[in-house]
Amino acid sequence: MATYPYSQNAMLVNSITSTTVVSIISGMQVSVTTFTSPAGNFGSITLSPVQPTASNVEFKAGLQTLQIDVISFRAQFGFDSGQVTCSGNATDQDGKNGTAFSRQIASWS
Repeated sequence: MATYPYSQNAMLVNSITSTTVVSIISGMQVSVTTFTSPAGNFGSITLSPVQPTASNVEFKAGLQTLQIDVISFRAQFGFDSGQVTCSGNATDQDGKNGTAFSRQIASWS
């Protein structure tokens, strides 16, 4: 069983890190994922069973760009673990060399 709030970090690509914090708000699991890199703080995305996906979100920090194609949330229920998955593309800190990524960035049970 996860203890809330639950937090997990993941490396995406090009020194970009995600930090996902899952909390219980009004009886629902809610995730807030914040994206950072040495270039700065990109921003955050909040997901829940009411709004489990976000798509086509673009963040910038300095010259570096983070394009989130899809980020999806699944709440933990019964024997099924909760998870947040994310896919998109990011440049390096000079705004060049875009690299795609697709991965699970948080999992809890």
